[in-house]
Amino acid sequence: MNKLIHLSKIILNNRFYSLMVILIISSNLAIAESPSNIHKTEVDHRKMDHSKMEMNKTNRKNSIKPRKELAFGSKNSVMKTLLANEKLHEAFFSYSGKAVQKAATDLKIAIENIQDKEVLKLLKFSKGKLLEIKESNDRQENNENYHLVSMALIYIVKTYDLGSDYNSYYCPMLKKSWVQNSSKKEKVHNPYAPDMPHCGYQDTQL
Repeated sequence: MNKLIHLSKIILNNRFYSLMVILIISSNLAIAESPSNIHKTEVDHRKMDHSKMEMNKTNRKNSIKPRKELAFGSKNSVMKTLLANEKLHEAFFSYSGKAVQKAATDLKIAIENIQDKEVLKLLKFSKGKLLEIKESNDRQENNENYHLVSMALIYIVKTYDLGSDYNSYYCPMLKKSWVQNSSKKEKVHNPYAPDMPHCGYQDTQL
């Protein structure tokens, strides 16, 4: 009889300790997932240097894909377009509505001067979006339009052999891309996020 009582106590104690362990684990999970802790994680993430992130395998394959050759005159006009985009990229990075609108207009003019009809056709949609980048717009609206223009330019630099200076960059936080001159700026310059100026990574190696 005494053995049965002793065994019953052991079983009850084990159940008690098991219940305590479950409660402790549940409590820790709740604390970790609380809004305040999630916010802290986001703040810490923003302090990280995303410019050193590695390209994924898909982008590595894209970066070594053979690109089309352009005639000298056509290539020169496309390079002038990319140079104009550099100025727009800089205007977004240091953000000034007036400077952004002017640089967007200059880029549109550069696109119109492209000699290759195929490239010009690929950038037709971008010309309309550049007209929508205005000083009077809020930053978010201009960001969206610049992202769409950038996607077209990224396709151009991936498709045509324009050297190795211009590469595609990506911000995983905002899910937006842009073209940046890698030879002039080794560090990531995110044109979309003033609070995360170096968030993102180079995702091509052209």
